[in-house]
Amino acid sequence: MQRKGAKSRFILKGRVIRLLVLFVGLSCGGLAAEEAGAPIVISPSEVAAQVGKVVTVRGRVDGQKNSKSGHTYLNFGGRYPNHVFSCFFNVKSFSEPIPMFEGKEVEVTGMVTMYQDKPQIEVITLSQIRVLEEEGAGSQKSPAQKPTEPAS
Repeated sequence: MQRKGAKSRFILKGRVIRLLVLFVGLSCGGLAAEEAGAPIVISPSEVAAQVGKVVTVRGRVDGQKNSKSGHTYLNFGGRYPNHVFSCFFNVKSFSEPIPMFEGKEVEVTGMVTMYQDKPQIEVITLSQIRVLEEEGAGSQKSPAQKPTEPAS
């Protein structure tokens, strides 16, 4: 009887070890997949090499223009037509006006495509773009900011 109990404990330990290894493997695989899913952050001058990929582009908006059809374009790396990268806001995707981004440092995330030999990202929701700093943020306080100290 004792041999049967020892054999059962051995089998049980083996199953526990296998389950532990499986759990650790799945956990690590999930972390690797999460890291692989995060878009790379690149500058506007690097976007052309990323066509067909989802990336995050960090840079200053050098120009913002509304076309006759109502679309909005943000140009990076120079003003139109000398820019190296642009973001395209399709008028059909937005019911509200597009905020002013010109002169601001932003990050925009999306799939890179080419249009007229220049890389672009189509922005279909404002959650794709994030303002990193306001122009002249260090010198003036935005009216929306709350004071850090009580007024005396």
